[in-house]
Amino acid sequence: MSRRLRIGLTLLAGILLLVLALRGVDAGELRESIGRAEPVWLVVAGALYLSAYFVRSLRWRAILRPVAPVRVSEGFYMLMAGYFINYVIPVRAGEIAKSFFLKRLRAVPIAISLPTVFVDKLLELVSILLVVALIPILSVRMSATLGALIYTVLGIFLAAMALLLFAFRNPSGASRLLCSLFSWLPDRVYGRLSEFIDLFVRGMGVARRGPRTLWGLLFLTAVAVLLDALYFFTMFRAFSVDVGFFRVLFGYTLLTLSYILPTPPAQIGYNEFVIGLIFAGGLAATSIPRGEVMAVVLVAHALTGVIIAAVGLVSFSAMGIKVSEIFKRVS
Repeated sequence: MSRRLRIGLTLLAGILLLVLALRGVDAGELRESIGRAEPVWLVVAGALYLSAYFVRSLRWRAILRPVAPVRVSEGFYMLMAGYFINYVIPVRAGEIAKSFFLKRLRAVPIAISLPTVFVDKLLELVSILLVVALIPILSVRMSATLGALIYTVLGIFLAAMALLLFAFRNPSGASRLLCSLFSWLPDRVYGRLSEFIDLFVRGMGVARRGPRTLWGLLFLTAVAVLLDALYFFTMFRAFSVDVGFFRVLFGYTLLTLSYILPTPPAQIGYNEFVIGLIFAGGLAATSIPRGEVMAVVLVAHALTGVIIAAVGLVSFSAMGIKVSEIFKRVS
């Protein structure tokens, strides 16, 4: 399947999700709700949103320190440029792009730096435990779709954790296991890939840090998750919609965790569908009209899209790397 066809199909899927999310919402009421947004709160929300990503860049920088020490600004630029790639290409290509940035700026082999990205995403997925813990507390309605989303993310987290622990205890065994998945490839390709996998598994030893370092990384993860929740809580405040903070914490954390899955370009329709699923149906004690939820998420989607695009492009410029070059490499 060609790249254009693949992107076209994912975009079509996003439009379908958007139609499903807006089904039954009155267009006039939606426009009226959007018009009530208070600009001051939107500015505060944007600052909180960007602050959460800055904290994540500090976490990745701490993981990266044994491999390639980078300045605070460099870590932030690489992270935001990677998120910009993720936002445009409907796979997690931005994670690989961060390793390309390190190879270009610090001459660090991709197989050496990619494990730091893996560990960083694994720390991000730790918050799925918070989501699961909040289900009985918030009386969440476990529809088939919502349950599938939660348990898919939980399954990915547990599988990634198992791989990490196996790589710690038996690096050679983990290498053989991963290589066996690609044994059907031609010998020349398989030979190069097996070398890459061996370096990757050995590189995952970067996560074997002291308890103090691990607690510091978990602390930064908790701060980022709280800033995320405060951002979306502030978005509801901008529309004078009354919703409890812990419900926002549950809903928005689940949304960000679900980004581990492929999403449509610019997450079109995806954000609206998932947020609608959670706040207009999943939380039993929440009685927010669907139109108000859609007004919040549509404006939030536009706001974050502008922030990611603007900061991402500035980050590429600051690193002296062309966007087109990275797009070709990760594609």
